Amino acid sequence: MTNWDRAPFLFADDIMEDAHKLQRGIAITVLNNLQILSPVDEGRYRANHIVSFGSPDYRYTENKDGMSVAFNAIQSMSSTELPMVYIQNNLPYAERIENGWSKQAPQGVYSLAYEAAVAAYT
Repeated sequence: MTNWDRAPFLFADDIMEDAHKLQRGIAITVLNNLQILSPVDEGRYRANHIVSFGSPDYRYTENKDGMSVAFNAIQSMSSTELPMVYIQNNLPYAERIENGWSKQAPQGVYSLAYEAAVAAYT
């Protein structure tokens, strides 16, 4: 007979905790990459990386401290759920930046941020 230090059914809690840490780590990595790669004129684009859970959030903000809001959102994720995480920029010119319009980001921003995160976690 085997003596268990912990009941086997509690293993699911460990898996959920590990998955949550991984999900949060990937989201923070993507957000860090976005911050680094974002072209900056007045800081509006960088401040408008919006984080939402479960469904997209199509707002944008005039708040220049948007990156700290985004990081705080990720940090506040519930450790008991694994929601779909959306990180997006909804400014009217965000799609043009992604398509190479900015001389500071001729290869876009989101695709590079995502590719770098995938490389870091695979």
